[in-house]
Amino acid sequence: MTPEENEILSRTGANSPLGKVMRRYWLPALLSRELAKDGEPLRLRLLGENLIAFRDSSGRVGLFDEHCRHRGTSFYWGNNENNGLRCWYHGWKFDVEGNCLEIPNDPNGERLRERVRQKCYPSIERGGVVFTYMGPRELAPAFPELEWANLPEGHVYVSKRLQECHWLQGLEGDIDSSHIGFLHGMQTMSQATEYDMGEQA
Repeated sequence: MTPEENEILSRTGANSPLGKVMRRYWLPALLSRELAKDGEPLRLRLLGENLIAFRDSSGRVGLFDEHCRHRGTSFYWGNNENNGLRCWYHGWKFDVEGNCLEIPNDPNGERLRERVRQKCYPSIERGGVVFTYMGPRELAPAFPELEWANLPEGHVYVSKRLQECHWLQGLEGDIDSSHIGFLHGMQTMSQATEYDMGEQA
């Protein structure tokens, strides 16, 4: 692979070729159990974007661009209350769909809030996982009915891990069957060879 091909395949920003492709699928974003109703917002990074997740008073999950539409303050410090996330800087409040609910510090706030939206992504919960779609809304596919995601609670266990690599390196490791015996085996190759030679003697 050339350096140019590697660059194309490894970048997932919104305007990169592969980033546009990956945004056309429902992606696992976080575990359901990481969010409590009206609990603290959670920071996450997905396809190169810094996001904030929260669960509102009704149990719905919101997935926002990290920074408030108004002054760019991080919603990580926001107040999750009464079915919305309130920016801690000026108090602007948004629901899980990015609709502005309140602008308390402006006399024209009632009229202004109709024109303001927070960038957000739709989410669906299945099997203890919050999935999101980050592509154009009008092109969103139906959610794939994954068998494990439709099992009753208690019949499925989900977990996550952090890999310090980009997505392609992770995929290469998953499909590379040659390394399994060396890296994940119970014995090193030299131990196995010594064992085999001993058995033959």
